[in-house]
Amino acid sequence: MNSNAPEPGEQTDLIRRENILLTEKVARLEREIATMRPVIAEVKRLKIWDFTPYGVSLDDSWLALDRVNAVELMQALAGTDHWSPWHSNIEPRPQP
Repeated sequence: MNSNAPEPGEQTDLIRRENILLTEKVARLEREIATMRPVIAEVKRLKIWDFTPYGVSLDDSWLALDRVNAVELMQALAGTDHWSPWHSNIEPRPQP
């Protein structure tokens, strides 16, 4: 036998300790996922619409959102949530 190899009993102890650590890690990650689900759901419900090309003035119930940040947010969601937020385009603002 290799003198550096752990004995069977030591291997079992190592595996048990690793299993405990992995179980704790999975539980922590599941808690983190659970806290993010409501955030993801709310972001999915966002209505992002560029009204400037249409000359429309919206009321004060709307909030301005930076276009680059909105695109980055949608890309992040698409990459992490297996959800395609690209069902509508964010139209570019007309250049003066």
